[in-house]
Amino acid sequence: MANVNPRSPRPPVIGFDLDLTLIDTREATAHALRTVNKELGERIDVDAFVSRLGPPIRGELRQWVPEVRLDAAVAAFRATFTGTGLRYLRPGPGATDILQALSRAGGRSIVITSRRPFVARAALEATGLRAAMLVGGLTGIEKAPAMIGNGVAAYVGDHALDMLGAAAAGIPGIGVLTGAHDEAELRTAGACLVVSTLTDLLGISRL
Repeated sequence: MANVNPRSPRPPVIGFDLDLTLIDTREATAHALRTVNKELGERIDVDAFVSRLGPPIRGELRQWVPEVRLDAAVAAFRATFTGTGLRYLRPGPGATDILQALSRAGGRSIVITSRRPFVARAALEATGLRAAMLVGGLTGIEKAPAMIGNGVAAYVGDHALDMLGAAAAGIPGIGVLTGAHDEAELRTAGACLVVSTLTDLLGISRL
């Protein structure tokens, strides 16, 4: 964490990705995809889809669903994910602790995610995670203006796109190995630090 210290004159704003960073969304996503397949007769490869979590859902669904049925598939996915899918969500390792530690230190957390705001908000509430701010619907370098505009000091994510976004914003990107990308991939994308889980960030006072 950057300057996460109660005595710091300028408490930091730390940005976090949602999927596979703060929340393990794999089972909820798989559940929603199986529902889309069953109800709409699609043939989405659930395992392949889940292995690529990070990019926007619509774009990922487009790989399996014809454009004429895409809106219906997206709607069914989101309805299931924010309905019966919520019970499959779990906080990522260290997620609760890191957000609480940041708050106690006087800092603020902001979630910047490709998920739509109402989906991300439902996921945070279902897992009991509390962030000071939430910005949704942004991926990769699209996240940079939100980072800059909200004074984000560092951004934490599991995906190479997260590191590219942080680099575009001119701030440190911290990679976490709870997603599909390994350390080399995250560092190639610009990560200045890579940790196994969010738990490893606890106690780090400076980048």
